[in-house]
Amino acid sequence: SGGDHIHAGTVVGKLEGERDITLGFVDLLRDDFVEKDRSRGIYFTQDWVSIPGVIPVASGGIHVWHMHAFTEIF
Repeated sequence: SGGDHIHAGTVVGKLEGERDITLGFVDLLRDDFVEKDRSRGIYFTQDWVSIPGVIPVASGGIHVWHMHAFTEIF
């Protein structure tokens, strides 16, 4: 069981959220090792070792006017 992707939200658009929290969540999904950083919503260090990763997906409410912001953020 498990998943290969999850809707992670965005910093702009319909799924708008706080930049630091969103980026912390994205790193948590992509990286093998994540240090604790409460300002980014990561409350304890996590070492995922070889557990398969999950791809964060930004979807819904995104249009061409948001692309400039996405390329700067991600």
